[in-house]
Amino acid sequence: MDKWVQLNNQAAGRDKIARLIQYASRAMWDSLDNANCHPALVDNFKTIEYILSTFRKLLRFGKGLDVFYASLKAIHYPDLTIRVTLTMSKVSQALFLLADHLLWLARTGLTTVNAKKWSKMANKYWLFSIIMNLCRDFYEIIRVLDLHKASCRGGITRCKIPASINSPADVKRLALHSYALVQGHKDIVVDTVKNVCDLFIPLTALGYTSLTPRTIGLLGAISSVAGLWALLDSTAKLTPS
Repeated sequence: MDKWVQLNNQAAGRDKIARLIQYASRAMWDSLDNANCHPALVDNFKTIEYILSTFRKLLRFGKGLDVFYASLKAIHYPDLTIRVTLTMSKVSQALFLLADHLLWLARTGLTTVNAKKWSKMANKYWLFSIIMNLCRDFYEIIRVLDLHKASCRGGITRCKIPASINSPADVKRLALHSYALVQGHKDIVVDTVKNVCDLFIPLTALGYTSLTPRTIGLLGAISSVAGLWALLDSTAKLTPS
């Protein structure tokens, strides 16, 4: 309970909670719509989604400058691959947030912009940021596997994967082996799951994929849970981030 109170006191925590409800509402209204439920009920969930989307835009207002400043710090990271992917991801995220800020101002009526154009631009920046994050995730996975192979060559026999699955004992050993790897590197697993789920949201918004609102809602909800996990458990947060 203390962790949830602490989470709710953080801007990032409130954003993740609102995001979870927002995408869950999208999945819910599409499911209800397909089930031919009362239109008023469907509209209620659509309204919840819209309100939370606007709330999150307000919550993020000004964050673009913070993210851009963080990208300047990432330039000095010693590992070249992480330095490039992290810097490019943060620059793209900062540009996404800038477009997002303009869209929020347009929603409030404080300014007039071409919402369709800026929404498309925001999704392109978001997509590129996710791709950079996934490149970093795959790099981290390769590093972990290389270190694991080196440990096995060093004589740690309990870490060796069975060459072939010939018996239930081999299946059990493979399962335990995989579980140990995941537990030892859950920060990479959580970050990869989050980015893979997020990938399809801008892809669908840009028309590259054609997933249903229910599927997008479920993917967004899973991604939000992964983000909340990383906030609640420091060992599940990939660093540097």
